[in-house]
Amino acid sequence: MPSRLKFSHKILLAASLVVIATFALFTLYNDYLQRNAIRANLESYLDEMGEVTAHNIENWLSGRILLVESAAQSIASDSSAERVASLLEQPALTSTFMYTYLGGADGSYLLRPYEEMPADYDARTRPWYQDAVAANGTTLTEPYMDASLNELVVTVATPAKSGAQTLGVVGGDLGLKALVEIINALDFDGMGYAFLISGDGKVLVHPNQQMVMKSLSDIYPQNTPSLDSRYVEAELNGTPRVLGFSPVQGLPSVKWYVGISLDRDKAYASLTSFR
Repeated sequence: MPSRLKFSHKILLAASLVVIATFALFTLYNDYLQRNAIRANLESYLDEMGEVTAHNIENWLSGRILLVESAAQSIASDSSAERVASLLEQPALTSTFMYTYLGGADGSYLLRPYEEMPADYDARTRPWYQDAVAANGTTLTEPYMDASLNELVVTVATPAKSGAQTLGVVGGDLGLKALVEIINALDFDGMGYAFLISGDGKVLVHPNQQMVMKSLSDIYPQNTPSLDSRYVEAELNGTPRVLGFSPVQGLPSVKWYVGISLDRDKAYASLTSFR
C-alpha cells in the first residue's frame, strides 16, 4: 500500500508520524515531570507536617515531664508525708495528671487523688518504679490500659534523690486523649490523617480506634512501611496510600514517630486531570 503512494504523500505521512511521535514523547515527558514534581512536593509536605506535629507532641510532653521532675526535686528537699501530700495536691499537678504519686523506697505509697490500694500493693515492684531507678533519671512508659480508668495512659516517672540516696520515685499518669486532639487538629484538606506510632511499630494513637495497639505489619501486611521512610506507598484495604514518618525528639526512654497517611489518588489528582 505505501509503495503505491505518491512521493509527496509519503513525505506527508512520514512528517505526520514524526509529529505524532514528537507529541507522544512530549506528553510522556511532561507526565514524568509532573509526577516527579508532585512526589517532591508530597515528600516536602509530609516532612513539614510530620515535624510540626512531632514538635507539638514533644512540647506537650516536655512540660509535663518538667512538672514531675520539679515535684521530685521538692520532695528531695523535704520528704515528710505531710509535705509530699501537700505537694501532690497542688492544682498544677491535679489539673494536669490523672494521678500523681510517690512510691517510697521504704514501701510507702502516697497517691492523689486518693484511692484505696490493695493491702499488698508495693510500688517498688512496679515497672515504672524499677525502670526509673535503673535509668537513674526520668522515664516514660509505653501506653497501657489503665484498669480503673479504662483508657490508654502513659506514666512519667523520675527518682526523688537526696544526694546519692534514692528516697523513692515520683510518677504521673497522663491520658492519651490530649494527644489524640493534637493529632486530629491537623488539616490535610480531606486527603488523610496523622497517627502516633512507637519505635517497635505499634500504633498508639489513631483516628480509627480499631487501629490502636495494632502493628504496622498487621495494618499493611504487604509492603509494610519502614519508620525510617520519608515517603512510601502502601495499600490499606485495597486503597493506595502515601505515608511518611517523623521522629518525636526529646522523649526519655521511648522512641515515638508521627505517621502521616494520605490517599494517593487524591494526592495525585492533578496528574490524573492532566492525563
